[in-house]
Amino acid sequence: KLLNKQALSYEYSNSIPLYIWLRTAGRILKHAKWYLADNVLDEAYILYCRLMDLIIDKLYRHPDLKKLKAEYSITPLSKNVKVYDEFLKLRAALPNLMSEAEKIKQVLTENYSRYLESEKRKKQLIELQELKFQQLKAQEQERIEGFKKKQENKSDQNNVDEANLSKKLRSLSNNSLSSFETLNNSNIPSYPNLPVFDQSYTQQQNQSLPSSPPPIYQQLPQLPKKPSTKTGTSSKKETVHKTVNFTEGGSPLRTIFISPNLIDSFLKLAKRNTSKKLETCGILCGKLNRNAFFITYLIIPDQDSTANTCNTKNEEKLFDVIDNLDLFILGWIHTHPTQSCFLSSVDLHTQNSYQIMLNEAIAIVCSPSEKFDKKLGVFRLTDPPGIPKITNCNLTGFHPHPENDLYVECNRLNHDNPASGHVVIKGELPFEVKDLR
Repeated sequence: KLLNKQALSYEYSNSIPLYIWLRTAGRILKHAKWYLADNVLDEAYILYCRLMDLIIDKLYRHPDLKKLKAEYSITPLSKNVKVYDEFLKLRAALPNLMSEAEKIKQVLTENYSRYLESEKRKKQLIELQELKFQQLKAQEQERIEGFKKKQENKSDQNNVDEANLSKKLRSLSNNSLSSFETLNNSNIPSYPNLPVFDQSYTQQQNQSLPSSPPPIYQQLPQLPKKPSTKTGTSSKKETVHKTVNFTEGGSPLRTIFISPNLIDSFLKLAKRNTSKKLETCGILCGKLNRNAFFITYLIIPDQDSTANTCNTKNEEKLFDVIDNLDLFILGWIHTHPTQSCFLSSVDLHTQNSYQIMLNEAIAIVCSPSEKFDKKLGVFRLTDPPGIPKITNCNLTGFHPHPENDLYVECNRLNHDNPASGHVVIKGELPFEVKDLR
């Protein structure tokens, strides 16, 4: 029930074009398959259920669908019809999606049952240990009480014995004293003195004894060294990265690792545009490994740039490259040649489309201008209130968003403060660059 609730907990708006939702659906399906391959069954189940809900409940009622369906019957080779084809493919995949979700649900149910049984046995064991402890405690208390009672009885008996003994001693003392006074000292026998012991004899005897030779110790053979228990085939268990960051609503955010050299490489590629005061953008892609994301590719798409905007072109080529490399889209990076590091209203809507596909997706803004002290910003939309507000915003282009809590910085400040952000900029991480311009 909890996983189903999480699956249905996402922001949806008909104001976002159908082709973007279909692209999002395709990425959700790919992510679900990745999670299933990595045996992250709970995440896979959430995404399969979310995808089915998106297709059946949301996209069926999208206003663009009716228009595309009508156009499909008239001009089946038009560009917009390709969007409708994508919808038909997703709809045809529904039986397989349901089958996969059902299989995962069965495994999760079995795992949960085993977990409950294990917890039950642990509880029973703890209760049994507590019972034994209480029994031992009661036995010890009983033994102590018995010992105290014996000591008290013994003490009472000793008092009686001492009183009797004292009485007898007083009686004996009186009798002895009267008898002793009648004795004559001359009648007391005397004993001869002991002879003086001649110590010189002992010294001579000791000097005449020969000294004993030093003892000879037989050297025992050394024990062989204990054979090593390590084998060449043994390997250290891989570390799984623990999730330590969460959204404002409590959803987990896995850690994203990125190399600072990747950011430097992007700035070098953008230098020509930057000198002309034109924006440059790139797509951040990577892999999921041990419950963390690693940005391994910087892809520069074909693009149209102005001083304040940057729009990708030939998106089919871009997504073909991403799909062929089997990558997660983990965010985007762009320059502000004449401005500081922040997310404009256009940037907010762009970032929203990334976070709809992946909760952890980030936006990196670079400000190369010497006029601004802050050169780098790593951001994500808050959830809530950022994602629901932007998802339900129907405005386009630059428009005001007076709220100041729509996005936050998510770059982890240091190792000792992991809660400061889920993005770790770390050196020596491998990456590749693909410039599609």
